[in-house]
Amino acid sequence: MAKKEVLIINSDAAAANAFEAAKFGYVKDGATRVATLTSGDDNVSLFYGTKNVGPISEGDIKKVTVIAYSAGTAQSSAATVALDSGSAYIKIINTTKGTMNLPVKTFEGVSAAAIKALMDLEFAKSASEFFGFGASISGAVITITAPIDSHFRLAGNDASSFVYTTAAVPSVGTEAKVAEAEKGGFIDGALFGLGGTNIKQPVSQVSGNYDLVLIEGTKVSQSKAVGNAKNYDNFIIEVFVKDGNSTVTPAAIQTQVVKLK
Repeated sequence: MAKKEVLIINSDAAAANAFEAAKFGYVKDGATRVATLTSGDDNVSLFYGTKNVGPISEGDIKKVTVIAYSAGTAQSSAATVALDSGSAYIKIINTTKGTMNLPVKTFEGVSAAAIKALMDLEFAKSASEFFGFGASISGAVITITAPIDSHFRLAGNDASSFVYTTAAVPSVGTEAKVAEAEKGGFIDGALFGLGGTNIKQPVSQVSGNYDLVLIEGTKVSQSKAVGNAKNYDNFIIEVFVKDGNSTVTPAAIQTQVVKLK
């Protein structure tokens, strides 16, 4: 598994000196601040305030991707309820986890309204795998909507039919997702989560929405094994840039970091 580092950039200010508070910049060899990077640079770190990620050198970088903030799109699908022998059922399969044993819930009733009422009860249960789903009704048609970053499939009795109206689009850079990524960086950096419950999680720096600069690469080093064996250590650096920045932007960071490919 690739080692992951996370840098959260919460301002639009570029640093004039190394490790300036609330400002972003680059340093070489651990201390020398540079305004821009140059092909051939070694031991470069990206910093925001006193936090830094890296170092990286020319040849380490394989790919630099910019992913813009997106609130995401909720999946919405419609079930047209038609009775078979006086009743109908709608089955919802929550496919979000992508595992073999997917959560499934069946709602059976003598009308679309009765089935929708059962859905409302289930969707309101905080312990349910379908908590946060929603249902609306128009005649015999029940429209089911999943929360952002969730998706599902439908099945039912033979007479009922289904239309997948709006496809799910995952969110990127939301406060909740960035906070989760930040926590993953704490764990990979051995700052939290590996030493038992007595180690307190560092205070989160996440606030609002972010664009993402995803840096992927491999560090190659001489192995201690016999001969010319080498170590290949994959790494990921996630740089979250405050959405709406005009100076310290994802594109500007990408332009500099790709020089180290």
